[in-house]
Amino acid sequence: MSPRISQPAATAGATKRLPPNPRRRKIPPEQRKRVVQAHAVSQFRSCPLNLLTLNRCNACNVRRIKCSGSQPCSQCSSRGKVCEYPPEKRKPPPSQDTYEQLQEHCSLLQRCLEDAVPSEKKRRALLSKWAKSPSETSDTLATPGSSADDEQEKSWEGRILQDPDGFIRYMGESSGAAFMDRLREFVSTVLPLLSDKNEAPAMEDTFTSLLGRYHTHDSRPLALPEVDLFYLPPPSDIAKLLAVFQFYAQVGTGSSNGGIYYWGNLWDLEHQARRYKQTPESDNDPHILAYLNAVMALACQYDPSLAPGWELYPGLTYFARAKHLLINPLEDASLVNMQILSLMGHYLLGIYRRDAAYLYVGLAGRTAIIYGLHKGWMIAGQDLAGEEFKRQFWNTYILDRWLSCLMGRPPIIPEEAVDVDMPIDYPGSNLPPAAGLRAHIELSKIMDEIVNKVYGTDGTVRLVSERLPRVQAVMQKLSSWVGELPPSLQLHTVQIPDRACLMLHMMYNQLKILCTRPLLFIAAKHAVAIKYISSEKRPSHNSYSAQAMSCVEAARQNSLLCDQLLETNQAAVHSTPDYHYAFTAAIVLQLARLVPDTCVAEDSDRATSLLDYLSAVGDKGNESARDCARMVIELGAVVSRLLFSEKAHATEFQMPSGSVINKASSQGLERITFPQGQEFLLSANQDLTSNSSFLDLEVGRQNEPDIYQELYAWFTDTTF
Repeated sequence: MSPRISQPAATAGATKRLPPNPRRRKIPPEQRKRVVQAHAVSQFRSCPLNLLTLNRCNACNVRRIKCSGSQPCSQCSSRGKVCEYPPEKRKPPPSQDTYEQLQEHCSLLQRCLEDAVPSEKKRRALLSKWAKSPSETSDTLATPGSSADDEQEKSWEGRILQDPDGFIRYMGESSGAAFMDRLREFVSTVLPLLSDKNEAPAMEDTFTSLLGRYHTHDSRPLALPEVDLFYLPPPSDIAKLLAVFQFYAQVGTGSSNGGIYYWGNLWDLEHQARRYKQTPESDNDPHILAYLNAVMALACQYDPSLAPGWELYPGLTYFARAKHLLINPLEDASLVNMQILSLMGHYLLGIYRRDAAYLYVGLAGRTAIIYGLHKGWMIAGQDLAGEEFKRQFWNTYILDRWLSCLMGRPPIIPEEAVDVDMPIDYPGSNLPPAAGLRAHIELSKIMDEIVNKVYGTDGTVRLVSERLPRVQAVMQKLSSWVGELPPSLQLHTVQIPDRACLMLHMMYNQLKILCTRPLLFIAAKHAVAIKYISSEKRPSHNSYSAQAMSCVEAARQNSLLCDQLLETNQAAVHSTPDYHYAFTAAIVLQLARLVPDTCVAEDSDRATSLLDYLSAVGDKGNESARDCARMVIELGAVVSRLLFSEKAHATEFQMPSGSVINKASSQGLERITFPQGQEFLLSANQDLTSNSSFLDLEVGRQNEPDIYQELYAWFTDTTF
């Protein structure tokens, strides 16, 4: 018998079993060989070149070996063979219904995108940002229209111009400086086709050499004289200065229309000046004294004969007192300071410091907002005081809008924030009638619409198709405005219109010019391009003749109004609006000579009259007006050179009829004596294309490719 195991031993064996075999160590998925290979293949499949697939390359597939899936794969790389993968299987095309649905959906999304992002330039940038592949670019010289497409993408967002001291400034498209820079760019394009390669006419060369330049004194320090802050001139001199200011500043003294500005209670200011003349210095209110000195500074600027002869600028001594008495307007935001800042900003305009004026008036506008004057309910129920506050706000609003248009920059007071009623007549008070101020406010609102919607300070593309309806809408508003003027502000009902009425109508014509000036410029570029590109080669274009005629007609009206200012002795020497409107009209009349059927023989006299006015004002010390006169002379010489294909010299221009435009010297200025009628303008039997050497397409591409592209782009230019 085999030995038996005892019971206790069996029990012990049953309770102590062997441990299980240890399992394999867990390997993370990212470290597993097969998973890594599959992950690598999936990465290769997502490659933008779309060269890698899950399939093996052709060489590895033939040899039935493992393929790494790279490009080239490791096998082909080691053997030095070409690694090629089979092409992807093409998906079946969608059905017709699906295709039409997708097309309709894309069209809807395109309209939504155009509505959300009006700027074509920004839309293209947005599309290129999210595109899966870079968009194809076409050769700019392949087709003549390619440069025009590039031109359409350009948005006229203003110019960065450099002043004589080397500092740069932004000038928007509604500003005269930006438009003159466009004209210089235009002339510099076509001038090489007219001039000899070795020698360019001196006057044309001077005009184009100022490309990117801007005339201002803002970068120069303003040297203020040392003054006695509490000095006041004799009461008779104060009364005379206040009377001159009231006459030229259009405050409505003795006028049925009430003037077009409101500068506060000037009647009480003279009384306070007499009282302060007799009180100790400790009792003098610095705000009232600053207000009085700012008014007297402007009076000297309007009539320089009232200022001391040793002053660098007329009224600078009074301005220095006002500035020192103002102390720090950034820390003392009072309503009196708002009026003083507006007056000082107006003075700075006359000494060629427009940026400083923009800052002063902007600070005045912010002060008005601080006190809530832009909200009608803040001043409601205050009777006479509320009406004065209302007029003070609207006066600041007018200056803000005028400077915004002059500089092409956004206004300080946003239009959507303004909720104030119009001024009303207040019988039994010293307040003048409100008719002129109301008309000025309405015109300033239209001015704001021109700057923001017609020119677009938001930076949108200036496509004519988008801007032309806005131009027409603004022109309709201007027509309604002039038709609704009260009899005291209508030119045909007033025997001798006062300065306020004349300046208001000059501003009206200036706004008409601003609306249509870009279209006149396009028409001028078309006319010049026609001269050098033959008819069978040029594309179709729109001449915008109706808008060009409106622009020229507004310039003619301003020329007549300027003559009325001179005849009635109401023109101010250093008033920026006076010479600015004259300069704009003169530039338009010169540019219109390039456009057929827009000028008449009398425009020669009008241009000469405006040039005489600018020259006369410049001789009286207005440096900015002198610079404007020089630009008009230079542009006139360039236009004459463009009109007639004969070679011109630096000193004279031979005309077809035998007359000569000579460069003469008058009152310290180089100027041109323009002949009359045919000699100055193109008559009905003359054509801009006569005796012109056309620039052939192929010849233009080879000899002058840049000029050719620019000329051809002018035909299809749709930027505003």
